[in-house]
Order: sequence, then C-alpha cells, then structure tokens
Amino acid sequence: MRSLPSIFAAPGVCLLVLAGIGLEKQTHAKPEDAAPYHVRAKVAIDDWPRTIGDSWKSLDTTIPTAALQLLRPNTTLSRHYVNVKDEGEWADLLIVQCRDPNDMSGHYPPNCYPNNGEPQVYQSARTWQVGDQAISGMEYHFENTHLGQPERKCVYNFFVLPGRGIVPDMKEVREATGDYQRRFFGAAQFQVVLPADLPVQKRDEVFVTLIGANPSVFTVLNPGKI
Repeated sequence: MRSLPSIFAAPGVCLLVLAGIGLEKQTHAKPEDAAPYHVRAKVAIDDWPRTIGDSWKSLDTTIPTAALQLLRPNTTLSRHYVNVKDEGEWADLLIVQCRDPNDMSGHYPPNCYPNNGEPQVYQSARTWQVGDQAISGMEYHFENTHLGQPERKCVYNFFVLPGRGIVPDMKEVREATGDYQRRFFGAAQFQVVLPADLPVQKRDEVFVTLIGANPSVFTVLNPGKI
C-alpha cells in the first residue's frame, strides 16, 4: 500500500511546476508596458527635420496603402530630399516603426522591390559612421527599365531593435519576435534610396547627412533599460 506522502507527491510537484510557470509568465512584457515607448518613438521620428543644413530640402511622399496595411506601423516617415545646390543629388528617406517586429518581415528591400518588378542585382554588408554612432546595415541595388533603358537604384537599409540596437537585416528582427521581453517594443526600419550611378563616396556622404540630422532618435529607439 502506497503511503499518503507518495500519493500526493506527484500532484504536488505538478502544482509547483504550474505555479512556477504562472509566476514566470508574469515577468513577460505586455503590450501596455510598451505603450509609452511607442509614443516617444513616434515623436522622435515625426520630428525629423524637413530641411537639413542650407542644401537639403524635402517633400513628403506617399507610402502605398497596401504596404501600410501589411506593416501596421506605429509611425512612418517618407520624404524625397533634394540638394538645392546640386539638383543631381537626391535621396528618399523612409522610416517605418512597428509595434510588432514580425510586421517588418514582408516589407524590406529583398522582398518589396523584386515584388514590384525591380529585381535585386547586388548586395553588400556595410558600416557607416554617423557622428558617434556606427551603423551596420546592407547596401542593395535594384534594376528596372525606363523607356527601354535599364535604371538602377541603391538602397541603404538597417533596423533598430529596442534592447539590441542597430542590426543589418531581417534575421535579428525575426528573432526578436520570439523574445517575450522585447517583442511588444517592435522594430524600426530605415531606408535611404539613392541613385546607383552616384559615386559610392558621395552616396555615403548623403546617407550620413540625412541620418545624422536626428541623432537622438537612436537613443529613443534603443533605450538601455529594455
């Protein structure tokens, strides 16, 4: 005959395990925990200067409705910048900040440009120095045809993950989806689109000028306490 302690031992262990699971789940971040962060992120991105220095002026551009439905962004910024001192220099700046990092998966350069009929013809890992901030990202080139002639565009792309910092591609963003402490803080994606025929040194200078116009945004998007 089994003793009373042995009879109740297994159920007792199960109850302790369940209680431990319940307590551990209470430590997971919840959507409401991230709400103040998303307010600050929106303000920081929306404050991006429309005029940079005495050369770069901008116009707002429209993000397609289908892309917005896919991204479900907290905030976006889409602008076309032109160097008024050299109208051959231009760049498009696109910033998308989402509450869920998984919403980024369908809308980043190797996906969205080929899906719009612009196949990828080149990619390279890059690092740019913007003030005190080293930015690791990717350089992509895409090609389309205009009036029977091939045209290329260059896209410099990177992401900011709260608690992780700047990351170059989607691998880290996908991993963030499974991180229950960070997933509700989302992710931000930065794209700078440039003419591919612009010399690489000049493209890098334009990138540094545009991204360096709002350096505090990186502290807001990646606060150390997350």
